[in-house]
Amino acid sequence: MVTNNATPPAGHDWGERTRQAVAHSAPKHWKTDAYEMRQKFGIPAFKPDDYVPEPGQVKSGVYPDLVVHERDPTVTTTPRGTDAFIKGDRGSGKSTKAASLAIRLLEDFPFVDEMNANKVIWRGSPARSEWLRLKDWATVWLPEHASIEATWEDEDAGRYDADIEAVARNARYYHDVLDLVDQLAEQKPGTFNVVYPDPSFSGCRELTEETQRVGEPLPFVPTWEADPSEGRHATPLTDWWFAFILARTEHGTHVGWTALIFDEVGDFVPQSARNSPGRRLWDKIELLRSLWAESRRARFSQFYFGHYEENVHEKIRREFKWRIQMPDGSPNPVKNVRGTWPLGFDNIPMTSDLTSGLPIGTGLCYNTAKFSYFGWKDVAEAPEDETRWLRVRLGAPTQLPSTAMATEADAPAEPEFDDSVFASWQNQVDHRLYVRDPGSGWISVATGAVGDELVSPVEGMTFDEPVVEDGEVVVRMRRNDEQSVVVARLPSTSQSFKSATGSGGETA
Repeated sequence: MVTNNATPPAGHDWGERTRQAVAHSAPKHWKTDAYEMRQKFGIPAFKPDDYVPEPGQVKSGVYPDLVVHERDPTVTTTPRGTDAFIKGDRGSGKSTKAASLAIRLLEDFPFVDEMNANKVIWRGSPARSEWLRLKDWATVWLPEHASIEATWEDEDAGRYDADIEAVARNARYYHDVLDLVDQLAEQKPGTFNVVYPDPSFSGCRELTEETQRVGEPLPFVPTWEADPSEGRHATPLTDWWFAFILARTEHGTHVGWTALIFDEVGDFVPQSARNSPGRRLWDKIELLRSLWAESRRARFSQFYFGHYEENVHEKIRREFKWRIQMPDGSPNPVKNVRGTWPLGFDNIPMTSDLTSGLPIGTGLCYNTAKFSYFGWKDVAEAPEDETRWLRVRLGAPTQLPSTAMATEADAPAEPEFDDSVFASWQNQVDHRLYVRDPGSGWISVATGAVGDELVSPVEGMTFDEPVVEDGEVVVRMRRNDEQSVVVARLPSTSQSFKSATGSGGETA
C-alpha cells in the first residue's frame, strides 16, 4: 500500500536495502530504489491506461510514449530513446517535477517485456542541489582532477562544511569523461546518479579530435591553463556536458537505458551563442544537434527544463519531439494560431487553451500528433534540507593529472628560450612555454612533456622532438636538412619525460 507517511524497511534507512544498493545480486525479495522512492513519496504505480488518447488521436497516450522506453514497442509507439523540453516559469513546480520524472524513469515497468529501467543522470550544478530530495538513493560522481569544496548554505545557521560522501548513498570519482561512461556502464539499471562536471576537462578535447562530427578539435581550457594574451580563454564549466553527451552517444552504447535530466538549459545552449575563437560555443551546439537522433538510437534520452523557449538555441529547439507545459499560468500553443507553435513543430493537436488555469502538480504533454494531461505527487525535501542547499565548488587540482607538483625546494630553475619562438605562461600549478602565433602547441616547463603538437611559427622551419641532455630538456628547430638551433632549454629531470624518451638520450 502506498502512503504519504511510509517508513523505511524495519531496521534500515531508505536506500540501504535495495537491489541497487549492493554490488552483488540482491535477494529476490529486496525492493528496487524506484519502489522505495514511490513508497516514501506516495507515488502510485505507473499505468499507461491512465493516459487514454483524446478522441481521434492515434494509439497510446503521449506521456507513456515519453517515459516508457522500449526497443521494439508493444505498449507505446516510440522505439528506443525520447526527449522533451519542459517549459515552466519559477514557481511552476519544475524541481518537484524533475524529481518525479526521475523516479518514473528509474522504474522497470512490469507491463514491458524487456528490462527498461533507466540509469538516470542528474546534472550536478555547483550552485543548485534539488537532487537532495533523492539523496538516500543517490550516487554522486565527482571529478578526480579537481579540488572539491562542499558547503551547506543555511538560511538559519549560515555557511558550514558538508561531506558529500555522508550526504549521498555513494560518492565515486572519475578520471575523465570516457572513464565516467565506462563506470556508469557498470552501474545497475534503475540507479540515480548525480554527475558533477570536471573543471579540468580531462579527455574532452580528445573526444572532439576523434569524432567525425566536427572539422577540428573544440576548445576545452581549464581556468588555470587560460592565458587570454595567447588566445587561450577559460572554458565555462557547463561546456563539459557537450563532451559527456558525445561520449555517451558515440562510446556508451554498452551503458544501457540512460536518461539525462538537465535544469536551466538556457544557460547551456543559449540562443545568444556566438562562435568566439576561444570557446566556439556555436560549434559545440552544432555538435549536440548532430548527436540528437543518434542519441535516441543509442538508448539515451534527454530531458531539459527551462523558463522560456526563446532562451534555448534554435538548433536545439528544432530537435525536441515532445514538449511539456508546466502550470505557470501561460496558455499552450493552439492549432489555429501558427505563431504559437514551438520551433520545429509542423502541427499542433490542441485546438484551445488548456493550461492557463492548471493547478501546480498538473501538466500538459504533447507532440505533433497527440496530447494528454498528467499529474505528479509532491517530492518533498527532507526536513533538514528545507532551509539549506548544497554548494559544490570545483576548482584547480592540488596537482595536475599525472604530474606531481614540485615543491619550492626542488622547483626547477627558470627556463631559457628564444622569445621570438616561445612565450612563457605560469600560474600556481603549472608553467608552460607556448609557441607564438602563427605557430601552436606548448611544452611543460616542469616535465618537458609536449601538451599539444609543436607547430613552428617560422615559415620553412620545423621543431625536432625535444630530448633530454644532461638533466635538461632541449628543444631544437631546423630548416630542412640544415643544422638545428636550440630554441629552449628546460632545467627538468622529470622521470615521466625520461621514461617516454628512453634512458635520457635523444629519441629515435
